[in-house]
Amino acid sequence: MKHWQRIQQIALGSNGIVTFAQARDAGVFPAEVYRWCKAGKLLKVGHGVYRLTSIPSQGFITDMASLLAATGKGAYLYGESVLALLGLCPTRPYIAYVAAPRRIRKTTLPKGVTIIHGPASYRPIYHDGVACQRPADAIRSCVGLLESSRLAEAVAEGERQGYFLQSESSELINEVTNAKAATQRART
Repeated sequence: MKHWQRIQQIALGSNGIVTFAQARDAGVFPAEVYRWCKAGKLLKVGHGVYRLTSIPSQGFITDMASLLAATGKGAYLYGESVLALLGLCPTRPYIAYVAAPRRIRKTTLPKGVTIIHGPASYRPIYHDGVACQRPADAIRSCVGLLESSRLAEAVAEGERQGYFLQSESSELINEVTNAKAATQRART
């Protein structure tokens, strides 16, 4: 199998994104990666992260996939970013929350990325090939950061989209409203 075919196979499984380390592990020489960039086959989207130009970008999903690739192995979307990816509620698009099980050099990441230390034992789910926190965990992590009414709407939307059973939804709504009540009691 030729090197370019190996790169295409890697990229097809990750929203058109391939890292320099993945290319190296596939037996591709650095000169080939640079040559493909010059030829327009690869587009550099971050430090050591490339996108195949032959695979159309899926916008937000491709952006998040490239962000996770730049963050490193084991990284997954966290909190508000999961709610945005799943379309559960509007969030701040200029901030991306990423959980990583190990230390990350922030100099390799774009502006607006907030790194949260995530446990190495956490097993994320995959939505459109992007690793992310489970929807219920994402909502719980946003308690106190987003308004409880917005989180309640996110729970209802999650139930409509099939991410939660009705029993899970009612439990999450109780958690969200109880957290709001506890916050109000603490302020008085």
